[in-house]
Amino acid sequence: MLLAPALLAATSLAAAGGRQETPRGVIPRVDDATERPEIDGRLDEPFWDACLSITDLRQVEPIPGAPPSERSEILLAYDDQNIYVGIRCFDSDPSAIRATQMARDANLDPDDRIELLFDSFGDNRNGFWFQLGAGGSKGDALISREGSDFNKRWDTIWYGQARITDEGWAGEIRIPAASISFDPKNDVWGFNVRRHIRRRSEEVRWSSCEPRLRFFRPANAGELEGIEGMDQGLGLDLVPFFVAAYTNHEGEPEHLLGDAGLDLFYRLSPNTKLSFSYNTDFAETEVDARAVNLSRFQLFFPEKRKFFLEDSGVFTFGAGGRGTPDVIPFFSRRIGLDADGNEVPLVANVKLTSTSEGYSFGLLDSQTEATGSAPERNLFVGRFSKNILEQSSVGVIFTRGDPTDAADDYTVGADLNLRTTEFLGDRSLTFTSYVVGTQDSETSGNDAAYAAKLRYPNDEIQAEVEYSVIEENFDPALGFVRRTGIRRYEAELSYNPRINSTIRRLRFEVEPELITDMDGTTETREFSVRPLGIEWESGEDLSTFVRFTEERLTEDFDIQDPVTIPVGVYNFVRHGFRFETSNKRDLSAEVGVTTGTFYDGRRSDYSIELDWRASAHALFGFEYELNEVHLEDGDFDVNLARLRADFNLNPRTSWSNFVQWDDVSEDLGLNSRLRIIFEPGRDLFLVLNQGWSTLDDQFASTSTDLRFKVGYTFRF
Repeated sequence: MLLAPALLAATSLAAAGGRQETPRGVIPRVDDATERPEIDGRLDEPFWDACLSITDLRQVEPIPGAPPSERSEILLAYDDQNIYVGIRCFDSDPSAIRATQMARDANLDPDDRIELLFDSFGDNRNGFWFQLGAGGSKGDALISREGSDFNKRWDTIWYGQARITDEGWAGEIRIPAASISFDPKNDVWGFNVRRHIRRRSEEVRWSSCEPRLRFFRPANAGELEGIEGMDQGLGLDLVPFFVAAYTNHEGEPEHLLGDAGLDLFYRLSPNTKLSFSYNTDFAETEVDARAVNLSRFQLFFPEKRKFFLEDSGVFTFGAGGRGTPDVIPFFSRRIGLDADGNEVPLVANVKLTSTSEGYSFGLLDSQTEATGSAPERNLFVGRFSKNILEQSSVGVIFTRGDPTDAADDYTVGADLNLRTTEFLGDRSLTFTSYVVGTQDSETSGNDAAYAAKLRYPNDEIQAEVEYSVIEENFDPALGFVRRTGIRRYEAELSYNPRINSTIRRLRFEVEPELITDMDGTTETREFSVRPLGIEWESGEDLSTFVRFTEERLTEDFDIQDPVTIPVGVYNFVRHGFRFETSNKRDLSAEVGVTTGTFYDGRRSDYSIELDWRASAHALFGFEYELNEVHLEDGDFDVNLARLRADFNLNPRTSWSNFVQWDDVSEDLGLNSRLRIIFEPGRDLFLVLNQGWSTLDDQFASTSTDLRFKVGYTFRF
């Protein structure tokens, strides 16, 4: 059944020289006399008859290059202030369409959906991403650094609505020109679209219909011609907001207060934006998922605050985007926190960013208020990047200030990012290198970090080699570093053959890593093997692994009070598996087990995650992690549980609840957030953060933080 279309697809690709030709389309400009459509998901206005129609989508999964199982039509047009997108996703069985998500920025992996990518600079490096699910959920993201940085926490103002019909499902989208950046001199935009038919685990695209070509890489997009004369108006967004708060923390008096602030966004040109925030507030930001640290190094938590997420790709340094880098010269999460992680009020923030076909730059200045634990500070970051060749860049970064100290610490660095999609004809290859230095008032010398990484990121074969050095006194005051005083050697090789039958693909991987001190003495030696990974056509996934580790401790490791692992050299082996069912089902699960020796004893880790999509109006999730550790100095268990309950009245009204508990802190925490979107850019939040202590089998309130926030965007 699958062999004939697979051979047909392979033959067509071979005839095209191994790659699909770049698809192109001319997008029409709508004249002033044409009546604009109401964004209601119906597509019943004459407006849509005169649009560019894209219908020639092809499969990426499960059979690359094959015709799609269901027909799609994407309609495009623009006027001087908006881009319009019409969506017709025909389906032979509309009752089987997955439409379980309504909330803004929901995870749409379980649903049928359409994703759009616009490279509005035509530079093959940066872009804007929008998605609309069959259930009405909207999402957006910033794409930068040749697609390696995908910032889904970014939000902008746009309009979209979907509905299920007798023929399948349909949607309408309007994206204001004032909501995105673009180069007015460029009349050819990169564009790509992909549709997910979830019950079949099928993905179809307009351009780059090969699994090895990433959808999020703008260089793989098609082209939209004829875009010119778009106007962003004055380019000014004023967002005044009001916050009312009630706080009651254990040992402190109750507080009831009201406050106001202002966010301002002004486009000096279509590709240059000035952002200003006074009396900055992040009441609506969701809390972090709790984690218990059983390693010797600090945990990494991503930035979630909207002001710092805006245009954050401009400040990305090095490879970015892939896992947690060992070195981040600028990590915006450091702003507004003291040395203990407590919140520090932000008086004002100002940011200037610009992106064009030839360069990008970003300047950020933040002023913090003095508290009992941190002095008043002014913090500055500057980043400049120059595009070279077709998909590459070179840049510099500079930071000044320490958010936890009165000293003016400095960080300066340079990076080089080379990328091609024409290696060996049609393969991808990347090379990244950087050098960074820091300076503070207490240390001098041995304060640099540098690295070089070569990657071959393709579909069936992926390979990587990396060498990095982080000297003892390297300390980016406005950045993040996991470990200092080391030389690190790492390689990775994975083979992922496609089967395209009941089993979609297999995965095999080896990853050796060696970390030494600056004199070459081994600190960590690790060899990880994935002997077998299986991805089924149904969407289920199994991954197995074995990890051999040698660890040298130069000082005692207090893993959990009162258990200590003494100085010494340890060899241990750990192995396990992770299995997850397809999230296209109403009830999905993920189970993981890791066990084996651990330092001078044994450790077993168990995890389970359940998600129940009861309907488009209700989602429930449960996660549980158990670590059983048996060491010579003592035994201990760590239990961590999370519970989610999300309710959606419609795509504009959502109530999310997130409960967490662990038996290390013995704290039970609730984050409950009601969000009402009156219309895009005009929001109301009611947020409760409640903490209870469960110590000694008691259940006592330790903190209450209730906040009401309303913000209203005035666009000029």
